[in-house]
This record gives sequence, C-alpha cells and structure tokens, in this order.
Amino acid sequence: MDQETKTSGAGHSPEREGSSFLKEAWGFIKVFVITAVIILLFVNIVAHPVTVVGDSMYPNLQDGEYGFTNLIGLRFSAPARGDVVVVTMEDDVNGDGTPETTHWVKRVIGLPGDTVEARNDVVYINGEPLDESGWLDPAQKQEILDEIQESYGREYGDFTADFGPVTLGEDQYWVMGDNRPHSKDSRDPSVGAVNRNQIYGDGVLILYPFNKIGGH
Repeated sequence: MDQETKTSGAGHSPEREGSSFLKEAWGFIKVFVITAVIILLFVNIVAHPVTVVGDSMYPNLQDGEYGFTNLIGLRFSAPARGDVVVVTMEDDVNGDGTPETTHWVKRVIGLPGDTVEARNDVVYINGEPLDESGWLDPAQKQEILDEIQESYGREYGDFTADFGPVTLGEDQYWVMGDNRPHSKDSRDPSVGAVNRNQIYGDGVLILYPFNKIGGH
C-alpha cells in the first residue's frame, strides 16, 4: 500500500522577509534619530566641544587639547573670578577684513563693577593686589620670559605689562590669557571688556590627550 509523504515548506516567504527587513530598518532609524537628538541637546544645552587653539593659556591649557565646556552652569550662576571661560568673539581670522565668529579660551580676572589695572607686573582689583598663584606659577612665568629673550634676543619686560585702570560696567568682564606675553585679550583695545552674553561656556574639561584629562 502506497503511503503519501507530506513535506512542509522550510523557507520564508518573500513577504515575511520584506516585513522583517522593514522592522529592523525602522528600529535602526529610531535608535539613530533618538541618539542624534540626545547628542544635539547635549552639545547645545549641557556641554559643547572645544579645542584649545594657540598658546594664550599655556601652561594650564595647551594648543591642540580637546574637551568640553559647561553650558548649562551659566544658566544658573555668573562666572567667578579665576574661572576659565569660553568667549564668543568676532575676529578677522583670515586677515581679509571679514570678521568671523570664533571662541576664545580665557580666564576671568575682573567682574562687573571692578576697577582693574596692572602696575609693575601686579594685577590690582579695586586697588588690591590679585592673588594669581592658583593659575600662574612664578617659575613658569620666568620660563616664558626666558624663551622670549632667547627667541628675540631682547628682554620682554614684565610678564603682565601695565594697563588701566579700567572700570567695568554692570554687565562686563575683564578676561586675560594665562600666557600674558602671547595672549590677545581684554588688554587689547580691539577687544576690551567682554559682555556677559559673550561668555559661551564656563570651564574646560580636557579629554584628549588622555594624559591631560582633567578640568580647568
């Protein structure tokens, strides 16, 4: 007696395969969109990438270092004296007379209402000497001055040249680089005191190079 043998199909239909592909693609798109939104919110509200360009903050921050600056903190408190900040500037970076928006990393020296000046290599705030030992090491200052003398064959003078007195307005800050001989900052007439709304970020957290990881 002959027996019928029934076999069931083991393959998937093209319709099912297409549906599965669409589900996987849609799942990937959702993850990608959500991740992109989170990143955009992070870099525009919480912290923003920043690259240190130039030597104006040497030795505390050095050319090429990469990290993030705190954006959200400025929504709740004003910058304090001694803070490292990222300042929005209009600068003729190409030398063609067309200013471009750039970000400078500097240190807050004078606060709104302060009278700021420098005499004989000492910065004064409202007539009182400012203690800068927390970010300017005397030995490093001398090293920078020695390098200038070696490069140009002459003495530079004071690490912080005389300026002022300058009295700041109610919304103004006086910012300077730590490497005073190599910093374009509020001492330059083309820059002057910066307004509160120019201060874009407060602090810099260095992430690269890895041996320099840390906050400033």
